[in-house]
Amino acid sequence: MVKEKEMVKEKADTMVDRDQCRRCGGLMVPESTGDPFTSGLRCVICGERIDPVILAHRRQQAMRKEAEKLFAGSDARAN
Repeated sequence: MVKEKEMVKEKADTMVDRDQCRRCGGLMVPESTGDPFTSGLRCVICGERIDPVILAHRRQQAMRKEAEKLFAGSDARAN
């Protein structure tokens, strides 16, 4: 159990600021996701959940938006 908490803490440290929620500023606490190999964080105030899958999707969306901005800018310059 102690080793599991240490793993959650290590993963949380690499994912986001594990102490503060991005959405409301509340306290983030470790939460088991049901998958023994994955764990995440949950805000005790607003319920925001963060895990590796959510973060991967957010990164992908951010990259897509950035690419759309770049391509939209190149289309405007080409005309």
